[in-house]
Amino acid sequence: MKFAAIDIGSNAVRLIFTNVYESPTGPHFVKDIMYRVALRLGEEVFLKGKIAAKKEAEMLATLKAFKYLIEVHQPVQIMACATSAMRDAKNGKEIVEKIYKKTGIQIQIISGLKEAELILSNHVEKLQLEEDKNYLYIDVGGGSTELMLLSKGKLIDKWSFNIGTLRMALGMVKQKNWEKLDKWIANFKGKYNPLYGIGSGGNINTIQKLFVKRKSPEVHYNDLQLAIHKLEPLSIDERILKYGFRPDRADVIVPAAKIFTYIIERLDIDMLYVPKVGLGDGMIHEMYQKMTKQKKLKK
Repeated sequence: MKFAAIDIGSNAVRLIFTNVYESPTGPHFVKDIMYRVALRLGEEVFLKGKIAAKKEAEMLATLKAFKYLIEVHQPVQIMACATSAMRDAKNGKEIVEKIYKKTGIQIQIISGLKEAELILSNHVEKLQLEEDKNYLYIDVGGGSTELMLLSKGKLIDKWSFNIGTLRMALGMVKQKNWEKLDKWIANFKGKYNPLYGIGSGGNINTIQKLFVKRKSPEVHYNDLQLAIHKLEPLSIDERILKYGFRPDRADVIVPAAKIFTYIIERLDIDMLYVPKVGLGDGMIHEMYQKMTKQKKLKK
């Protein structure tokens, strides 16, 4: 069976189709295809507090295109979630209502904690985390960073901070948010050693691909430092020409490397495992889980 997830982020909007195959050993999630549009909702929201008419029209056009793709792929279920930029936009709920009336797509503006929950929802199974170890899951997005602390197979705490790559590139991360992050880190520092890191988000995937010479799904502290050293002196155009970045990746990849570095330095984490999963994967997992429960209740 096929599921569809729409992830409306601060930097980009994604439509993901995933097939779920059931077997005696459990469900297997196989990503079919992903469509990505660099809407950059956060550019306006983080600076002006709302989404302007032009950007609203672009968002509606994107969702209309997604609607046609959904009709072609015919998933059994669809889920659409909006995150940091839409949470902050004064007219976010109004735009959600307009899109529903014109496309039939119901968008949920989810809290930072719900975002963290969805990001993590299928990863404990997929990553096959060892139950006797401690893990910090770090997801760095355009508008926010979600942190989840796991110990001995259990979620200890999760939190969302308004520290994101696009916010940082625009100079819109407030000092109080760094202080909140520092306070959260201080609560757990030294209590769960050794602490193993897991990193997700488009930027850490790109850093792993470009700056990790080892054939490994790991990004070490030194790899992050290398990425910053190589990229920060370059202009946005130079980054695009030298590394083939999309324009909407070129200006946020250094802020991403700095956010990851900031967190792992303070918690003495030397390495991040990069599973290349995200919010959309968690949404699909939640849809499948709910459908499975409903089937069991009907029996």
